Amino acid sequence: MRVAFVYPNPREGLTRAVAAGEAPDTGLLGQNHLCELGLDAFVHDSALRRTHVVRGTAHRLSWLGRELTLPWELRTADVIVTPLSTLLPLVARLTRGPRVLLLSYGTIALSNRAGGARRTLVGASLRSARDVVAISSAGRSQILERYTVDPDRVHFVPFGVDADFWQPAEAATDGHILAVGRDLARDYATFAEALTGLPVRGVIVAKEENLRGVTVPDNVDVRMRISTSELRELYAGASCVVVPMVSDSDPRGTESSGNTALLEAMACARSTVVSDRSSLNDYLHDDASIRVPPGDADALRSAVMQLVADPASAVAMGEAARRHVELRYTTKRFAEQLAPIIRKVAA
Repeated sequence: MRVAFVYPNPREGLTRAVAAGEAPDTGLLGQNHLCELGLDAFVHDSALRRTHVVRGTAHRLSWLGRELTLPWELRTADVIVTPLSTLLPLVARLTRGPRVLLLSYGTIALSNRAGGARRTLVGASLRSARDVVAISSAGRSQILERYTVDPDRVHFVPFGVDADFWQPAEAATDGHILAVGRDLARDYATFAEALTGLPVRGVIVAKEENLRGVTVPDNVDVRMRISTSELRELYAGASCVVVPMVSDSDPRGTESSGNTALLEAMACARSTVVSDRSSLNDYLHDDASIRVPPGDADALRSAVMQLVADPASAVAMGEAARRHVELRYTTKRFAEQLAPIIRKVAA
């Protein structure tokens, strides 16, 4: 059985970096582990790639155009596994192309932000996909609430990160307080407010857009455009990791916001302080994380200082977090749970 994985952006470079041990395989979404499970899974980069040279309408058309051509490019595949949800599943069904397994980790957010026509297309594509995989139970529920889809065709599969790349290091009991993520659901304003005046150093790894209008205090450094190796060093040097999120009622972010950073921190055996958000409920464990209300700087400050004041507890929480990742949240485990769904789609 030939299984084509198609991603929003080209994965050629990532595939090489993963093979060389220079990058985590998280972004391959389990593809590289499926061969061990008897599936001929390969990465396909669209012939019509997204370009940053063309702007405006032409840029958007070329971005969506890939989804029209992919069913023809992949005629020899049995199944396409992809997060592309605007046109690809619908076009593949209409052209009698390969069956599509849709990985939905931003589909509802795309639908929420789209205009009427595109929202209709997303709904038609969801119904056209043979099966759909959500990486949070909240995401699965939102799909079933929003669209008329057979519940037996919509699955929740816990996401996974590369637990070989993201490895535990000796706990940094006097290290920095780290917050990571470029998702627009990150609430760095509350993080900055919580750390203001504290006798600790904070580090934010984000992009410029995340910090617009945010007053960053003197004891917080901002890092942008860093490598995964540099990020790994920041996790290793952290006393704890904060995943500050806006609430579910805020339209920013997706139905899977925060998952990757949380699981990376857990894989690195770091205790975490996490804003309460439904997309993260499946990944939070009382022995590994402290949950705080979104937007509550006082609660966030208190949780951080609790871990700083009790490093032994922080270490124990980090060790528990690593065990949870090894048991449930690796890319290999993600692939193992994806494989029977792919076989069902192909049948």
